[in-house]
Amino acid sequence: MGNFHKKLRRNESFKKLSDYLNQHGYPFEPFQAGKHPYLVVQLGEGKSVKFFFPSSASDCRSADNCVSQIKRAIRQRLASNDNARV
Repeated sequence: MGNFHKKLRRNESFKKLSDYLNQHGYPFEPFQAGKHPYLVVQLGEGKSVKFFFPSSASDCRSADNCVSQIKRAIRQRLASNDNARV
C-alpha cells in the first residue's frame, strides 16, 4: 500500500466522505493531484463528479463541511441535463 493510501486512512475528511458515499451506494476512487487529494464519484447514467478535499483539516468542522459540499455537488450534477463526464 502506497504512502498516499496510508495518509488517506488518517484523513478525517476522507473518512467521512467515504462513509457517506458508501452508505448511499456511490462508487468512488481516490486520486492525488498536487497538494490535494480528490475523489471521482460515479453517479450512474454516465455522470460523475470530481471532488477535491483538503489534505489536512483547518478546523473541527472541515470534514462535515466536505460532506455537505459533496451532497450539494451530487444533487446539482444529477439535476443537470449535461451528460459530459466530470
